Amino acid sequence: MVKPIVCAALLLAVLAHPAVSIIEDGSVYENYVDIGEVQPVEVYQGASKTFSVTATNHGNLCYGGVILKYPRDLPEGITIAPEESQIEPQVIDIGETATYEITIYASENTSVGTYNIEIADNAADDPNTWRDVAVSVLAPIPPPTPVPTEKVTPVAGGIPTRPAEASLETGRERLTDSVLFWLVVVLGALLGIGAFMKHKGI
Repeated sequence: MVKPIVCAALLLAVLAHPAVSIIEDGSVYENYVDIGEVQPVEVYQGASKTFSVTATNHGNLCYGGVILKYPRDLPEGITIAPEESQIEPQVIDIGETATYEITIYASENTSVGTYNIEIADNAADDPNTWRDVAVSVLAPIPPPTPVPTEKVTPVAGGIPTRPAEASLETGRERLTDSVLFWLVVVLGALLGIGAFMKHKGI
């Protein structure tokens, strides 16, 4: 009479908690690995984005060889790496957390928009709780506008020169004109003095 009551109690426990299982000796244990919240992911067309996914063992059994699972049908133009078969299995002890690096690729032809991609763990006898990951595909950033080059000022002979060089050339011309002017003034003064002295008979 006692055994049917125990079996019924175990059955009610399983129905009440989907992560409760019965092992051969009839005892009850909780076994589930839960993937934590994943922040929204943004990826540009023709580019990729890498992010982390954590899986925590909330049960009372140690799990070995835990990897991640992806949906079979991904949005067109979006791929996930590494593939399930290439993910390095990890051992997750009771209360411990494992981290997986995931990369989302978006082709150049992927439509701009937000997609929900589910990721789960593959722990044995586990309900495989799926988590929604919001993946936003963005149009690529346009290249920066080129900075306009400094204007070139042409000089005599059609040879272009930079503004600094043109300013230096103008300064030289002014200096030459000034020297010639004073030479003429001095020469005129000397000639005037000579004529005056000749007139006076000195």
